[in-house]
Amino acid sequence: MKKYQQRSIWWTIAATLLLIVAGCGGGNSNTVSDPNVVNTAQGQAKGITVNGVHEFLGLPYAAPPVGALRWKAPAAAAAYSGVYDASHAGSECLQGTQAAPKGSEDCLYMNVYVPGPTTATTRLPVLFWIHGGGFINGSGIATDGSALALKANAVVVTINYRLNALGFLAHPALAAEDPNGAAGNYGIMDQAAALTWVQKNIAAFSGDPKNVTIFGDSAGGHSVYVQLASPGSAGLFAKAVAQSGDFNRVQSTLAQAETSSTTLANNWGCGATASADCLRQLPAATTLQGNPNAWYAIVDGKVLPTSTSQAFAAGTFNRVPLISGFTQDEGTFFVAAAFDAQGNPVQAANYTNTIARYLGVAGTSTAALYPLSQYSSPSQALAAADGDYRFVCAALQDGDNLAKFSPAVYMYRFSDPAPYNVGGLTSILPPTSLNYGAFHSSDLDYWWQLIPTPTTNQATLSNAMTAALSAFAHSGNPNTGSTVANWPAYTSATRQILDFGYPVSNTYDAYTAHNCGYWYGQTPTQHV
Repeated sequence: MKKYQQRSIWWTIAATLLLIVAGCGGGNSNTVSDPNVVNTAQGQAKGITVNGVHEFLGLPYAAPPVGALRWKAPAAAAAYSGVYDASHAGSECLQGTQAAPKGSEDCLYMNVYVPGPTTATTRLPVLFWIHGGGFINGSGIATDGSALALKANAVVVTINYRLNALGFLAHPALAAEDPNGAAGNYGIMDQAAALTWVQKNIAAFSGDPKNVTIFGDSAGGHSVYVQLASPGSAGLFAKAVAQSGDFNRVQSTLAQAETSSTTLANNWGCGATASADCLRQLPAATTLQGNPNAWYAIVDGKVLPTSTSQAFAAGTFNRVPLISGFTQDEGTFFVAAAFDAQGNPVQAANYTNTIARYLGVAGTSTAALYPLSQYSSPSQALAAADGDYRFVCAALQDGDNLAKFSPAVYMYRFSDPAPYNVGGLTSILPPTSLNYGAFHSSDLDYWWQLIPTPTTNQATLSNAMTAALSAFAHSGNPNTGSTVANWPAYTSATRQILDFGYPVSNTYDAYTAHNCGYWYGQTPTQHV
């Protein structure tokens, strides 16, 4: 682990003077001749160049959240002792199981990818990535940002943020010590702290702090929606891209989260009346015991005053241009993981009851919309209903409201029927008979230019997607300078979306195809 020491007052003053001089420059505010050395508010950091991209890895954006800082809002990172070595990534945040933990509590690091050469006269847009993983696993370094940085001509930032109970526990003892009476959402606060660091420092990497686009998939996409609805994140970003993240439209209240968190902590030996000291003295791995399959942001009254869907309907959110979208077959992975991969595929005889139990909606009326005769198996039918309810129509319904207030909203579908899938979600499951199709998160490698040997069709589609993302980051309009023609703005009246498929088209009627007239009338989704 890297260790950090407080500098002398004289070195701090000298570093401050360097920053002042750097701030007087044009595009790249780095004042040293080595393009891999930058001057940040914490001091100098030295990265590496790989394939024409300057990489600054493992930069601490906040103090290690350990000891007294466990389950606290992120604190400022310490000044560097000498030149900081940014040639390798920092630890991922704690994940795994109590018996086999991975990562560390000391994990609040980011990675910055700068396309070379760094002699641009104007600052570059910033693409700020929030990784997915159900708020239980993942890391910023898991996605290499160098290809996207080059293709989009943008500074790419990827971050870690606290996961599992360390990132989202809402125990009454923690709320009692908070000035606002809030608890939980520590991982969400980490994301905002990283954005604040970017605002203060990204000019040193040729990035434009006034042109930051946050984007994320799955839990990262949900995080984008939360950042939109969080008053404390106002001004930290200029645009947003939410990918497959609208599965949680109504977040739990603090009281609800405290109840479940108290049960969890009780199993660790720190019950409802336990002090915060009891929680902070636990071995880090103990906090992985008994965690749910996924964590979520909560309405804590501080980070999140109301549920995201309520904020969007009322217009009380950070109004920036937005791209939102989904894959064609969002539900296949989740149904496979819950049923087929467990050796218990959905049975025709129990199909209606399974719908009611799994989705929490009326089984008979839903089964009538997704009749078994139209699908290759009952699991395939349930997957279609699952994806439509929890992802597609949820995104459209929030899109209807966001479009009333945002400067512009653009929506997409990704529909490659046999997407590139090396290391994708479905690869972690045992073999099943489901046709996964364009499954959840199968679009990521296309946006990021990470398909190593794409087919001609895949290369064309990937280039179109990255060009649209790049144009949006540069101008706020995904059509500007991109290879994607006529991506119409989304409104509740037209509900036009762009279909990233073969071919790319803007004529797909998602509202009708996914039975959204029915799903709009159901209880808003709360989980995957």
